[in-house]
Amino acid sequence: MFNTPEAKSVYNDVRPLIIKGLQEIDKKQFHEIDKGLSEACAILAASRSDCDEDDLYLNDLYVINAIVDFLNSYVRLWQNILGEHFSESWSNLQDCLDLLRVIKKFSDVSVEHFESQLLALERLYPYGVFFSIGATVEYFECSICGKDIDSLSCPHVKGELYSGLMAVGVAKNISQFDHVAIVSRPEDKRCTVQYENDGEHFHVVRYLSRLLNDDAFPISHFKELEFSKVRKKNPDFQKQGRNEVCACGSGKKFKKCCIDKKYIESDHVEIVPKPFDPTFAIS
Repeated sequence: MFNTPEAKSVYNDVRPLIIKGLQEIDKKQFHEIDKGLSEACAILAASRSDCDEDDLYLNDLYVINAIVDFLNSYVRLWQNILGEHFSESWSNLQDCLDLLRVIKKFSDVSVEHFESQLLALERLYPYGVFFSIGATVEYFECSICGKDIDSLSCPHVKGELYSGLMAVGVAKNISQFDHVAIVSRPEDKRCTVQYENDGEHFHVVRYLSRLLNDDAFPISHFKELEFSKVRKKNPDFQKQGRNEVCACGSGKKFKKCCIDKKYIESDHVEIVPKPFDPTFAIS
């Protein structure tokens, strides 16, 4: 699971706090979770101060810290969903998914339950396109050595860990923003159209929020969605004579326009709860 026995020991101290936090989420006792998070952070801080600069150990601590950060973001996600702060919860959701990628990349800690759950949750939101900016920059500075991360003089690889630090490229000397693109597969999904929390766009995730607030099932049991088509009467349909001008305003005869639109198909999603014991999470 981890590279060093010292890290395994630290994780064994932190994991019960994480499990307790997940159990408290099901009870919606969010104020209790902050105490466990503070205790976990204190354990990690003490572990860093006691380490002997072992690179593998520091990398392991980075992953354990990511697990604690995940719990924090996961708590805020469900707090915002239950409070119907859906725009804010979208950012929490993306934070959770980013942290899961880090945990999966640098450890064997099992996060399958959360990955399945959060990817299903993502499909309930109304976002299909995103904004991405284009800018002219002089270079990207390595967050570790300060050199151009794309040059041969920098020994670090973006997205890799070095002594408990992740190498990232920091844009330097931005001279201009030259365009904004609309994309469907961005690297960062946080830049979206802003909708009102009480608007129709969030009707599906609002439905989930109200199910959870009504204790229809625990949060940990939410995992799967079933999509289908539903045929229902078209509320705008007006029965007319076949040769009359269609009431929709197209100028065509009814028989060549809306005669077949008495019924319409719409998308339907069913939330399928699956029993899950948080004790087996983050294993």
